Amino acid sequence: MNTQRQSFPLLAKALGYGGLIPFVVLSACEATGINLATLGIADAAGALLVYAAVIISFIGAVHWGVALQITSSKRNLLFVYSVIPVLVAWLLMFFSLKVSLLGLGLTIVAMLFVDRWLLSDFVSPDYLKMRVHLSFVVAVCLFLAAFRVDVAG
Repeated sequence: MNTQRQSFPLLAKALGYGGLIPFVVLSACEATGINLATLGIADAAGALLVYAAVIISFIGAVHWGVALQITSSKRNLLFVYSVIPVLVAWLLMFFSLKVSLLGLGLTIVAMLFVDRWLLSDFVSPDYLKMRVHLSFVVAVCLFLAAFRVDVAG
């Protein structure tokens, strides 16, 4: 069984935290009513929804990548799980904006628990620590935007 963990690269950490920028900016714009039309973004909450769905797909794909590298009995479970988040995110796109944002926030939180369960033997503890930080910020941004959509609408 291949369960050797590699060190967590600084570049990956920088990119991970950098990925929060669209969440924070779009959520702040939604909360304050800042118009992003000059940037080609007609709706900050809608853009946040799309970005969250893309990131959820990316996080799910980590499981696919890990599964390709291991021979553990968890391999098939990792492959199967890797496609579930993107399906959930896609389905959430069909609901109201408020429900979609709330659902994506809950999905991010749920994925954190699944990641800690399924990946702890295979990835750096630093990755999982970073996921806690990222998931917290992302969930807060999504929940705040969902609240604002409700208030504004």
